[in-house]
Amino acid sequence: MTHTRKILLFIAFLLAVLSSVVAQDVTTPEPQPQPSETAVPADAAANNPTTTSEKSLSPRLKSVRFIAGLFWASPSGLQRRCAATIITGNTLVTSAVCAKSNYPASKYGQGGWRIVTGAEERYMQTPPNSAQTYVVKNIELDECSNIAIIQIEGSMSFGGQLMPIFISSHPVSQASTMYTFKTSDPSGNSFLGVTQGVSTACDQYLPGYTDNNFMCSQPVLGQTITDDYLGGDPIIGFSTQPDGPLAVLVGITGLYYSTLEDSQNAVANDATAYRFNAIVAAHVKHVATIAGVSAESLVSSGDLG
Repeated sequence: MTHTRKILLFIAFLLAVLSSVVAQDVTTPEPQPQPSETAVPADAAANNPTTTSEKSLSPRLKSVRFIAGLFWASPSGLQRRCAATIITGNTLVTSAVCAKSNYPASKYGQGGWRIVTGAEERYMQTPPNSAQTYVVKNIELDECSNIAIIQIEGSMSFGGQLMPIFISSHPVSQASTMYTFKTSDPSGNSFLGVTQGVSTACDQYLPGYTDNNFMCSQPVLGQTITDDYLGGDPIIGFSTQPDGPLAVLVGITGLYYSTLEDSQNAVANDATAYRFNAIVAAHVKHVATIAGVSAESLVSSGDLG
């Protein structure tokens, strides 16, 4: 065999290996729920936080510009609670169960909320004192719809790594393609596909869920109740509006509802648990009032692809 032929065969082998590597988001088949499901209680697994500093940060999460972190500040330092999505320079949204202060105050001591915006620090469980922080002025909780609207003192400066995201005002169809960022484990699979559940199945988990402006989502490959029970991560869609933003905010991840007893206490994962997420469009007027802007300036009306 000639030297040239050997080289050509080696190149062909490398191309075959490279072409076999394909990454994709996959959702699990929709399970048949039972009538006795219970929501996983918030804070049941808080003794097992993810320590970002011990692992490498996902490049995708590091590049996202509309995610900040909600932290509890006490004499012992900053402790990460969950993600907060930037809507305006002074207003963010997250889940209500994440933004309740009774648990962090009892665990870490009396203190107050802070928003952290550093590219890596916003995902760390305990960021350094040098992290860029903003004092939280007020948090309005809607526990029925599991959404919290956060107002900070002053205003964030946009550009570079920080930008707000528009809220989708278009109804979410069954066929809409959506994704969420899993910030509780930022070193793992950080970008998960989200598919709406069939209403008849969702109603068995949480009857009348649409009355509280929830979006029910099917189980997804990679969901982990034990470290993702608080929710608070943004659910995004992609707008088809030609002159509008591409990525738009659809929802905020919420509580899992599970049939397994150990999962109800967030000590074991349930790969079949459904999730009930806040639809942000239902709260646009309230967000706008707190931000001091018009509701129209916050939304994108384009269809979701």
